[in-house]
Amino acid sequence: MIAHLFKQLFLEMKASNSPLWSYLQPGISKEVVDNNLTKANLDVAFPDEIYSLYEWHNGVNENEAREKDIGELSLFKLGIFSSLSFAIDNYIEYAVQNSYWSKGLFPLFESGGGDYYLIDSNKHSATYKMIFFYSPSNSYFQGVASIFDSLDSLLSSVIECYREKAYYFSPDSPDLEIKPKLEMAIWRKHNPNSEYYRILDKYNTP
Repeated sequence: MIAHLFKQLFLEMKASNSPLWSYLQPGISKEVVDNNLTKANLDVAFPDEIYSLYEWHNGVNENEAREKDIGELSLFKLGIFSSLSFAIDNYIEYAVQNSYWSKGLFPLFESGGGDYYLIDSNKHSATYKMIFFYSPSNSYFQGVASIFDSLDSLLSSVIECYREKAYYFSPDSPDLEIKPKLEMAIWRKHNPNSEYYRILDKYNTP
């Protein structure tokens, strides 16, 4: 299933003329992923979906990440696909050393400005494999809130956003453009079990 979603995402990115495709690194094997975790002395057990993600691509090239605008590197809103090494560094800093989020949550995507999308890798958690949003400047919640029901639903949401032109690129700019209302409607549809949308409803109710 997830391999099909990666193919669909590629097709939609290509059709939208996204420049991001040329900045993504080649994929890495499960063995390489596990070796990186071992070298970093991390006791993290990834679900299969994360291995599939890094086998597809190992995030954005870090040289490109330093040189390009955030909007040019974004796959979706506040979503830059981190390389495994960069994600491990962020995990160590934010989860291990400073406890901004629990050690069961591993960062897959980040905004470039302090926001992160984290997958629940704790097999004993009731929210195992769900994607959480960490946004210290968000006025609606503190800590983290589930925002995608799974990595599959995240990909499905992003694919539809490209297909329906909630995400698009102007001829004179390489930065991702977003239609927020359409994006939010698509995200809600694909992620009925996530709390982020219920939090928004609570604050936006007259």
